Amino acid sequence: MEEEVENGKKEKRVFATNENYGPNDVDLLETLFDQYDKRWGIESSYRVKKQYLPKTTSKNYMIRLFYFMFAVLLYNLWILADILIWLALFGVVKEDHLIASKYFGTVLYIIDPGG
Repeated sequence: MEEEVENGKKEKRVFATNENYGPNDVDLLETLFDQYDKRWGIESSYRVKKQYLPKTTSKNYMIRLFYFMFAVLLYNLWILADILIWLALFGVVKEDHLIASKYFGTVLYIIDPGG
């Protein structure tokens, strides 16, 4: 079933679902939209991880696993840094990122481990 609704920002959003609802079930629609928004973020993060994973031609499983785990670690470090900066500046975390992933990578690259 497809339904078109307006949220508080007067944006029209269309979605398809197999959930049964009536025209007065606004709370259900908002819940479905919120769940879809969260799901979209998860799917996007997987797509980004796949796109930027280190490439290797090694057939050694341990090397491939290391590259994958290192990429996941860096991704989680970026998300943690973004959350901590949101909290430090505004006291609340919002959906968008304050730190772009490219900027975060650049900062990590230029850090001098020697002091």
